[in-house]
Amino acid sequence: MRFSGLFFAGLATAAAVPNSGDPLVVPTQPAPEDIKILGVSAIGTGCPAGHAFVNVDATGTIFDVAFDKYIVSAGPGTSPAADSRKNCRLSINLQFPEGYQFSVIETRFTGYASLAAGQTGTVRAGYTFSGDNRQEVVFQKNLISPYEDNYNMLAGVGVESFSICGKTTAILNVNSEIRITPLATPYFGTMTVSAPQRAALKWRKCVPPKA
Repeated sequence: MRFSGLFFAGLATAAAVPNSGDPLVVPTQPAPEDIKILGVSAIGTGCPAGHAFVNVDATGTIFDVAFDKYIVSAGPGTSPAADSRKNCRLSINLQFPEGYQFSVIETRFTGYASLAAGQTGTVRAGYTFSGDNRQEVVFQKNLISPYEDNYNMLAGVGVESFSICGKTTAILNVNSEIRITPLATPYFGTMTVSAPQRAALKWRKCVPPKA
C-alpha cells in the first residue's frame, strides 16, 4: 500500500508583473522559472531507503513524495519501540535569484487514525534551514481517542522564519513524525500519513541590513 506524502505547492504566490517601461518596479518574488529544486533527500523510519518516492514537475517548483512505510501502530502484536513512532526528514535544496528569501507560511498534513480507548495520536512537522541556528518552527496536532476517521492538520498562518539573505540556494528541512501514546496499551490503534500533505512558501525581497 502506498500513501502519498508531502506535496509541495505554491512556491510563489501571484506577483505584480513589472512594467517594462518603469525600472523602479521590482517584483517581490522571483519568477517561477527561476526557482529550481536541485535535489530532494529523505531519511527516517517513516521513509527508509527505497520507500520514499519523489516526483518533481517540469518547472522544478512543485514536487510530491509518496510513502509506503509511514504507518504507526500500538497494542497487541506490535513493538512499542519500533512501531508506535515513525519519522521522516526531507531536505529540499532550492536555487533562486540573489536578493530573495522565502518562508514556510502554511503546512497541511492529512491521514487516517484509528485510536482505541486511552490512546493519543500526534502528527508533528518542523521546519528549519540548513546552516541557520534559529529555532525550528513547529506545527503539531493531537488526536484524542476514541477516534476513527481521517485527520487534517492545517497550520502556519502568521508563523514565519525566512531563509538567510545573501544566498542563492537554501536547504529547507522538513522534520515530520507521527506517534501513538502510551507505548504500552491493551488495545490496537493505528495512524498513517496520506495525501495530500502540502507546504506553501512566501517570497520577499531581501532588505539590506542598516550600516
